[in-house]
Amino acid sequence: MHDVFFLGGHDAEMLEIRNILQRNNIPYFDRQLKWGAKLSEYKDDLNSLGTDQCPVFVELNLDCPYPEYAVIIDHHGKRAGKDQLTAIEQTARRVGIELNRHQQLISINDKAHIRGMKAFGATESEIHTIRSLDRKAQGVTPEDEQKAQVTIEKHLRVICDDVAVIKSLCERTSCVVDRIHDQYRHIIVYSPDSKMHYFGPGKNVLFFRDILTGMQRRDKDIEFWYGGDLPDVGFLGTTYPFADEFLYQTFCVAND
Repeated sequence: MHDVFFLGGHDAEMLEIRNILQRNNIPYFDRQLKWGAKLSEYKDDLNSLGTDQCPVFVELNLDCPYPEYAVIIDHHGKRAGKDQLTAIEQTARRVGIELNRHQQLISINDKAHIRGMKAFGATESEIHTIRSLDRKAQGVTPEDEQKAQVTIEKHLRVICDDVAVIKSLCERTSCVVDRIHDQYRHIIVYSPDSKMHYFGPGKNVLFFRDILTGMQRRDKDIEFWYGGDLPDVGFLGTTYPFADEFLYQTFCVAND
């Protein structure tokens, strides 16, 4: 069977995966979706496949029926972790190519952000290039970059040592977190749509995951997602915005 790729939400990694597919003449569908992209967006495309075509889903929320022989490429949730291949690494392996340095940095960035790129030996120029590409691919605009600076100056609270809670003016958290990633051990960002995003040690990511898993059993409307360089460092996002008191008890009182 011949692979046909279905691309998920845009970021630097997804755009480079698309570049790899183009260079190797591998067919794909790309509806230029945002993070949280759902397979149902491709329902008509999926139904159009021939019997000799194998669908390959890249970082898509599998919210509709699909063939049992489909291939799933992802690096979030249960597929996340420092010892797991990123989506671009999985794609490269399936296509049969080696990643170049630029692509390796994109892969490392997707898993371990700036910290990971520094550990790899990336230059400041390389880090700036990769992070700029990532934010732009996510849809961050120059206006968002300005809002991010205002957010940090006026809407950041330090609730205890190394814990920053931020009410962001930007939908995308990257333009805020990139500016302060090495200033706080724990960064909690509330985006304008009331979603909560946590960035920090992996044990806290998994702590939130376990709580939300239990809550989700009682309320199916609660959504969450997580990933990163687990179990060391990672991120988690959720539609359930934990209250300040819970955050204070979790990060401040528990660590006294």
